[in-house]
Amino acid sequence: MFGSATVILSTVDGASSGVLGAFGVHWQLLLIQALNFLCVVAILYFFAFKPILKTMEERKSKIENGLKYAEEMRVQLESSEAVIRERLSQAKEEARRILEDAKQQAKVYGDRQRAEMEQLANGMIEAAKRNVAEEKTRMMRDLRGEVKALVIDAAAKVLAKELSAVERKRYLSEVEIHL
Repeated sequence: MFGSATVILSTVDGASSGVLGAFGVHWQLLLIQALNFLCVVAILYFFAFKPILKTMEERKSKIENGLKYAEEMRVQLESSEAVIRERLSQAKEEARRILEDAKQQAKVYGDRQRAEMEQLANGMIEAAKRNVAEEKTRMMRDLRGEVKALVIDAAAKVLAKELSAVERKRYLSEVEIHL
């Protein structure tokens, strides 16, 4: 490009006419320099500025997408945290309800066990009373038998003789009346 400007400069004579010539400006050189400038601008635009602008636009798009994604994630995180708080609240309420149910069941179970133990203790007391009454009856029966035998032996010794069967019966019936 610069080579063509040199060729044109050599063909242009030193004298230009008009206003441009008065200032020493040659229109052919001006045209060639304008063409060179436009070529450089076009080359820079297509091979430098356009790829740079495209890369910047892609980065801008990625940044915007990243910001949108970050905002979506923030909203989703807040939503998740709200769900977690709600579930945690529900879990606490469920735990409280389970604890109350457990306390209630423990109270019912304790009352039932207490009633069963009282019933068992009352049954044992009644059985012990019956055993004591039976034992008392048996001991009284045994005691009467021993007392009868002692009375007969004592009567025989007092009388100093052997009692006959009829006399024994009579003494036994009298002792039974008094016992």
